[in-house]
Amino acid sequence: AQKKQHKSAAAAAGSTKAGLNSSLAAAAAVAAGGAGLRQYVSPGGFTVLVGRNNKQNDVLSHQVAKARDIWMHVRGMPGSHTVLRVEAGREPGQEDLQFAADLAAWFSKARDAGKADVLVARAEHLKKFKGAKPGQVLVGKEESNIVARPHNSAAAQAASVSGGEDQ
Repeated sequence: AQKKQHKSAAAAAGSTKAGLNSSLAAAAAVAAGGAGLRQYVSPGGFTVLVGRNNKQNDVLSHQVAKARDIWMHVRGMPGSHTVLRVEAGREPGQEDLQFAADLAAWFSKARDAGKADVLVARAEHLKKFKGAKPGQVLVGKEESNIVARPHNSAAAQAASVSGGEDQ
């Protein structure tokens, strides 16, 4: 039995050397409160998390986001999932919502558009449907729609200062 345990531990160690599998990576991201995600702070002091790829979007939307958090995604085209973290007893103002929506638009295929529609929903209304690929969600109840301006986002402003595009 001891040899079997040793082999299992060695096999596990070998798999971590090659890279964490997606479930371990997801667990690590959840434990770290969204490690590897882009992080911003809204004008009202709320944390805004933005996924970098389909797997991070999946983890962000289904594991990191809490029921009261606000989820955003540009309507009708590929883009990053964006979550505005909402602490108990606080509600974000319009300026915070616009800040997060502008980020959602910047980190999407709508980046080069002058404006984009961003869907807004509470994270509690997100569902993962059977057969869904990573990052795909079903929104049970939309809260609102925000017209976002990608080039007004904090990421766009940082990119113009640094000369880079992906902040």
